[in-house]
Amino acid sequence: MSSSESAPERVVPRRRGGRGGRLWPGALTVAVVLPLAACGEDLGGGGDAASITMLRSEVGDGLEEWTAGPEEYEHHHFLPETDVEIDIALPRFTDAAPFTEGLAARVDEEVQDFRAGTRDPVRLEVDWELVGAADGVLGVRLVRTEEDMHGLREGYATYWYDAATGHTAYSTELLAGQEDLATLNDLVLEDLADDEEVDPDALFPVLRTYDSIGFNDDGDLVVEFDDGHLSPVVEGHVPNAEFGRKVVVVDHDTATPLLSELGARAREASLVDEPDLAPPATAGQEAESDADRPPGRIVPHDPDVDCDDAATKCVALTFDDGPVEATSHLLDILAEEEVTASFFVNGGPVLTRPGPLRRAYAEGHEIASHGDVHEHMNRMDAEELPGQVAAVSAMTRRQTGHTVELFRPPFGATDENVLATIADQDMVETMWTVDSKDWEGLDRDRIVENVVGEVEPGGVVLLHDPQAPAIAAMPEIIERLRADDYTFVTTSQAMGHPDPGSRFPEDWDGSW
Repeated sequence: MSSSESAPERVVPRRRGGRGGRLWPGALTVAVVLPLAACGEDLGGGGDAASITMLRSEVGDGLEEWTAGPEEYEHHHFLPETDVEIDIALPRFTDAAPFTEGLAARVDEEVQDFRAGTRDPVRLEVDWELVGAADGVLGVRLVRTEEDMHGLREGYATYWYDAATGHTAYSTELLAGQEDLATLNDLVLEDLADDEEVDPDALFPVLRTYDSIGFNDDGDLVVEFDDGHLSPVVEGHVPNAEFGRKVVVVDHDTATPLLSELGARAREASLVDEPDLAPPATAGQEAESDADRPPGRIVPHDPDVDCDDAATKCVALTFDDGPVEATSHLLDILAEEEVTASFFVNGGPVLTRPGPLRRAYAEGHEIASHGDVHEHMNRMDAEELPGQVAAVSAMTRRQTGHTVELFRPPFGATDENVLATIADQDMVETMWTVDSKDWEGLDRDRIVENVVGEVEPGGVVLLHDPQAPAIAAMPEIIERLRADDYTFVTTSQAMGHPDPGSRFPEDWDGSW
């Protein structure tokens, strides 16, 4: 294995003008056909072990280019007050329409999350490269260049298409399962152990950390990470993107046992001399598959626990206002006790400390939103609310791949406008049934008694990970609740998985 910090040479050119339409099933789309390079030019990786192979292609052999600007993305829940430059280029495959549509949908989400999940966004560009084309498999590497108040950074995502199913696969689906992704994560940790520009506490086997995986000219597995994605914590600032792209190469013999059937075929599709851009036809729609649960996407609940069963006493521990420095210690306690909890996080802490967020998600905890800034939302102007709700959802998806389902307004302060905004973004307004009152500056023992003395089956307990006495109280809270036959679950489980747009508890008056 070897690692490198240098970015590969850009061989597929940038867009040269023109605008297309959104690529959705049934929609009329206009493709702008542009030369992808000088016709016949070899776009191979040039023997660079740290580069994902790029294949040669020519206009007219089943591949066109589609471009779009900001006007194609005006349907999002939240749009920044200032104009954000959006410049998108994507491939359009004549004989693989599901892949064309799948890539467009993934980029649509990317645009939405960039606008909502960064500070003062300025511009987003997306370019693409063909990295696999044979045996019914296509691969496309997207190169994302984004600019906001923290500067310029580059990111990468590689997607794979299986013509047999019509499925657009995440990079993690090149691996056989979650255990294999965890093994790869261990290999990457070992390889980067001596790199002072990498924070080992930022690296976990989740979808968005491993969103660009491919193969080099030798058939070795190449894993690349966005600028700053693995950088150490910078207090009050996003991790440092100046360290640039990080890449780990896993030799073929080591990687082969980790690959799925798609992964093995993708490797062969990366090594062809002549790309085959005409995979066998599908029915035109993506087939049913395990796509909702690719490696790296964690389901934060225990399917063996039924909280509707009167014999089961469920309780959810929830922690607001993180992640903070102490969150890692809290996660240590929960891991040792084998307890699942829910974390309602704020925007600034997520941007500063994405590592604990990824860890909490990787270890099966539920990630939920506590709003972008910790202020009374029922005192905000109506036009401020969509951004407050959208921000943490976008930040969380950019860091983990998880789509947030629960939203807790700071202080529990809500009104019908707040609830309507949360509902519009398909989330549940989630309060609590037990207040530990750790925020009052109580000592450890008082916090324990407040929780243990008030909890009832189906309870949702309010705690805060910035409160040191609350963390100190956790071992005893867990011990005493277990002794009373309580089972620890996520908030969604304790609430009974309510529909988006609802409020829990239903009679919450939001009187703060």
